[in-house]
Amino acid sequence: MSSSNTHQSEREPLKPDEVREWLTSTIDPDQVQMVMDFANVDRDAAVAALVKHNQDVEKAVNDMLQHKDPEDEQRERDIADVKESFGHLFPAEDRGRAMERGSRRDLIDLTGGDEDMIGPRFRASTRSPDPNWALVPSSTQTQPTTKSADDDLSKAIEASWNDLAEETDDMTPEDFKLREGNRPIALRADKPSDAYMALVFQSLFHVPQVRQRCSKLRLHLENGGKPTNYPDTAIWSSMEMFTILELGAISVLVDLDMIRSWESPSLTHGASVGRLSKEFLEKVVGVFQTDLDLQEIELMPDMNRLFHFSYRRIHVAPRGPPTEIAEPRLGHVVPIDISPDAPPGGNALLTRLSQTFNIYNPDHSSDHQTIMQPSEMVTFEIHVLPPTVPTPSPEPLTYPKTLYLDEFLDANLDLANETRDMQRRCRGEIEALMERRRGLTRFEDQDTLENLRGTIDYYENIAPKGSTEYFDGVLKANMTQRSAELQVRAVQLRDALKTLEDEIKGIDQRIETLRSELESVSNNPELQNHPYDLRAVLVHTGYPGRKNIYSYVHEHGTWWHILDFTVREVTEDVVLSDPAGLHTNAGPYMLMYSRRQSESEANQKTEWPPMFVENTLENNETYRRDRLAAMEISSAS
Repeated sequence: MSSSNTHQSEREPLKPDEVREWLTSTIDPDQVQMVMDFANVDRDAAVAALVKHNQDVEKAVNDMLQHKDPEDEQRERDIADVKESFGHLFPAEDRGRAMERGSRRDLIDLTGGDEDMIGPRFRASTRSPDPNWALVPSSTQTQPTTKSADDDLSKAIEASWNDLAEETDDMTPEDFKLREGNRPIALRADKPSDAYMALVFQSLFHVPQVRQRCSKLRLHLENGGKPTNYPDTAIWSSMEMFTILELGAISVLVDLDMIRSWESPSLTHGASVGRLSKEFLEKVVGVFQTDLDLQEIELMPDMNRLFHFSYRRIHVAPRGPPTEIAEPRLGHVVPIDISPDAPPGGNALLTRLSQTFNIYNPDHSSDHQTIMQPSEMVTFEIHVLPPTVPTPSPEPLTYPKTLYLDEFLDANLDLANETRDMQRRCRGEIEALMERRRGLTRFEDQDTLENLRGTIDYYENIAPKGSTEYFDGVLKANMTQRSAELQVRAVQLRDALKTLEDEIKGIDQRIETLRSELESVSNNPELQNHPYDLRAVLVHTGYPGRKNIYSYVHEHGTWWHILDFTVREVTEDVVLSDPAGLHTNAGPYMLMYSRRQSESEANQKTEWPPMFVENTLENNETYRRDRLAAMEISSAS
């Protein structure tokens, strides 16, 4: 439905201190202690020396012993600390000097020169959009300095986050293995900056309805072969990729052409993983939905469109029928905003959906976005808003295994509004009772009931045992009268305690009743006729690089975690409660649901174009033969 064009950052910028902490987090404490002992320096100096010398203890100690001027030494350590990890960000002449000092294979050069041939290839950043993401924002005023090294240090820190996104293509021949059973094939983009598109495309493949519908498409030919113009070439390449993902025998597939055929932008500095993923997905589903419509594959009366649902905006006045305030539109990706400082449960997907689709006005009117015709599949783009105040314990996004869309359907507007009204009343009364309970049990951050019980114990067991000589001789108190007064006070306090306990018990019972009513109202069978099951979750840790975005996909009753070229089985609990990105304003950024299928529907056989099937099966046999031959050669040697 409608979405703001302004996209906030998915994480807050790191402070320089946090950069240094990150740089030193992998150093062995034993190595630090050895340098401290041998060189007689403090921990910070030892850590800086180890960072400078790639954790080589001997070189670190020798370096520490050679330096004389403590201030110069600290300055050198600070510069080396950053340069060792971010050296490629310095001017070319600095890189040249670094090459003379160290091994060429460790250098990173982003200038695009011939030296790229001897070093690993790097790609663009996958970080989220915010000009403040720079570790030293461009607006920050820097102090003048007489040493160019200090300027280099500031420049390196400012540019370091972009560096973290650059990665080596670190696959080895051993990473390419035979596929095991129904384990998904990992789809790996050739360029790290295109990894987000590979995740989206692979997640689409693991939605059963996508395979079933798209496999029915007839290919567009050009002179009897592969077309050369967009979007026909993109459909061709995608159908071929779908075929390989289903029938291929290799564990990982490095894509060279399919992603490029979609002519979508790579992830660059300042771009949002979530926003670009949404735009790429909308582009793909738009092309495929158009082709499905043109080829009349979804003409059966009870058949929903695969990707596009239709919706409209309506206004409900306090009296009278609803009125349409906007023409029906088509949609697929639903944007959802979540807030780290939301109250407990405030970032539940269903809660956020209801707040997105429904607005209740003070004059008792309401505005709604209702689905007129649902689609087989729906995707949610999750956008994490920046917290209004620093939040040590951010409220996580929660999403269900099964989502019922009934309450958002146009036909269920009245019933859904009645249900929400009852839910609001139940929640409002529960909150009022909880507030009353807090008022009874807490005062000035102390437990009222425990304090009252302690006072009663004093009047009953401690005060009566006071010294007779003191009370009778010094205070001239009447001990008999004093004991009677203490007893009266104890009885009064016990009566007050019982009154409080009875009221609290009544509150607890009422809250339990209201929660049962709320659960019953929320689980109305009349609003559970359109179940949609979770098929894929795309996650961003909040840090740049393709190893910091990954997906969970559901296939043949099993959940799989796909990170770069690795695939492993995980439990459903892991999928539904992954804490990644919680403290970096990131986390799950895309959720894919599709309509629940019967067993017969789920077992529908897909029929991909014969030429793609034949090519895939031939490639499987070739790969098996080559692998067997390599094993025989290895055994013989």
